[in-house]
Amino acid sequence: MAVHVHSIRGRLALAPLLLGALAPAVVAQKDFRYDAKNVDVAAHWAARATLANAVMFSGLGEPLNMSVGERDAVLKHAGYVTRPPLPKVAIVGAVYAGAAPRFKDAPDPARPPTLRWDAATFDRTLDPAAQAWTLLKITSPGFHLQYHEPREDRRIGLMMWPQAVAQAGALAKRLRTREGLFVARAADGRLAAPVARDQAAVLWAASNLILAATSKRDDYWHKAWRDLVDADDYRPLAHNALAAMEKLPAQSAADRALAIEALGRYALGAKDAARRDRALGLARGHAGSLAGTADRSLEDLGLAVYGLIEAGRLLREPRHAEAGAKLFRERLLPLWNEGLGAFSPPGGQAVVYTPRTLGAVIAGLNAMRWHGPADLAREAERVYPRLFETVLVRAGMLQSSPLPIVTPLYREREPDAHFAHPALASPVETRVAPVFAAEVRHEGGSWRVSDARFRTADAMFLAVMLAMREGEDADPFLPTDRLAALKP
Repeated sequence: MAVHVHSIRGRLALAPLLLGALAPAVVAQKDFRYDAKNVDVAAHWAARATLANAVMFSGLGEPLNMSVGERDAVLKHAGYVTRPPLPKVAIVGAVYAGAAPRFKDAPDPARPPTLRWDAATFDRTLDPAAQAWTLLKITSPGFHLQYHEPREDRRIGLMMWPQAVAQAGALAKRLRTREGLFVARAADGRLAAPVARDQAAVLWAASNLILAATSKRDDYWHKAWRDLVDADDYRPLAHNALAAMEKLPAQSAADRALAIEALGRYALGAKDAARRDRALGLARGHAGSLAGTADRSLEDLGLAVYGLIEAGRLLREPRHAEAGAKLFRERLLPLWNEGLGAFSPPGGQAVVYTPRTLGAVIAGLNAMRWHGPADLAREAERVYPRLFETVLVRAGMLQSSPLPIVTPLYREREPDAHFAHPALASPVETRVAPVFAAEVRHEGGSWRVSDARFRTADAMFLAVMLAMREGEDADPFLPTDRLAALKP
């Protein structure tokens, strides 16, 4: 029996509140701590704390026991020649839909067992989007090659390999309908209605896993994935996701943009020329629809800019990138509210940000920062740090400081690095994990957290989009070396 996904997750929602008139106080630039030079380090650690809590500390998912062989493989690739004890963390495979991110006991960052959340609050729905976005962060190379240098850090990063395998297995075997569509499954076994966005997320995640296992890069992370993962084991999952996207095609601007990225990654890793061309044809069609989008939400606008820029890179058709730049200049940038330090929705809509909204706008800003025309790149560089600080810190979306998880080595080596904003309270004080709240609102001249729950899919989507750039690449964007070898 199928039920709508909102029925499964309904108990996580709070009643919406009506907004009064907005009267934002002007915040001077000098009052902001983040700028274009330091915001990406803060973004990395906010994303890292979110992933660590979702799959290692909180217990928010199905328990995963690593075999002796898996453990030894992790240690070998991390650079160990002896077998030190693994940290006693709540490693999970498939992740649940969400929870209240409060610690059950008094937290002590030096003692991982104290960082578990109250399991009584868990929504035990297995959501394909939650698996996919988490799997994406786990298989993103830049994320694990930035601030994963000491052996201990490498070990922790590579411990996520069996988690990725478990998430891919759940997607392939448990979260599909008879028609081949990927859906959420409640704890009692009921299936939700399929959602177009979920099909694209699964394709992106499966393709990322394949790309990680077939890269020729010569660093410890890629060597480990080539050795530990057989990419061919996951091609059926990717093929099934491609077919699912054709059965349930994206319609909104946001979903079309995500489809472009997913289809591009599938094409980059495809062995079969016919399937590759099929994916590229679908991406071209979505890009054509995005250029004339009439969608007006911040989520649609931000992701449409991102999707068009990526379509231009993937298909080598400048008209798509030009359309993305025009959309950014004429539709998204005019919504920037200098006094608020954030984008205001058009038409007098309430100023409400979810991790999905913020991630979408960040995707558009990063597309302009890293791949847009010089004048728009400067504007994106200017507003992105302010948006990040406004929503994550001042509005309270990041519920406590990720600083306790920053390895002392990094603090000593880079004492001036902005790993975390000083205004964020310690999770030891708040007893709330350093993860993203489900919603923040601006009303009556101030921000407040209007839904403090952790929704795994949305939070991990934002974590994916919070990326640092290294050279010419950043994880949410199609890898330059693979694009150079593609014949669209």
